[in-house]
Amino acid sequence: MMIKPQVEIEKLEMADPTFEAGITKTARARLTNPTAKQFSYTVELYLGVTKAATSGVVTVTIPAGGYVDVNFAITMPAVEASYPVFLDVGQEGSLLKHYQATESVTIVITPTIEVGPITWV
Repeated sequence: MMIKPQVEIEKLEMADPTFEAGITKTARARLTNPTAKQFSYTVELYLGVTKAATSGVVTVTIPAGGYVDVNFAITMPAVEASYPVFLDVGQEGSLLKHYQATESVTIVITPTIEVGPITWV
């Protein structure tokens, strides 16, 4: 009997989803393999439909009936905006899940200034 690969995304965790442009943050997702066979999956977390920022594609192996918590490091875009968060899970080149998180990530650029030494000329 052939077992078809499946995956369930139980949760996608992030702290307050408002981040400074250019910093690197980590999101965590729990992926569950509900089948009776171990599978390797490709996963990618990204911001916005045009992938303004991405974790890159990584491979995870999940045992039969098991789960794995996957950390995704991602550098925030340099443009202030609100970005929907997506997680794609594939197996052998086929997309199994296209998941959208319930909260978007908001990128801000906080005003700051650096003052050099004061000199008299």
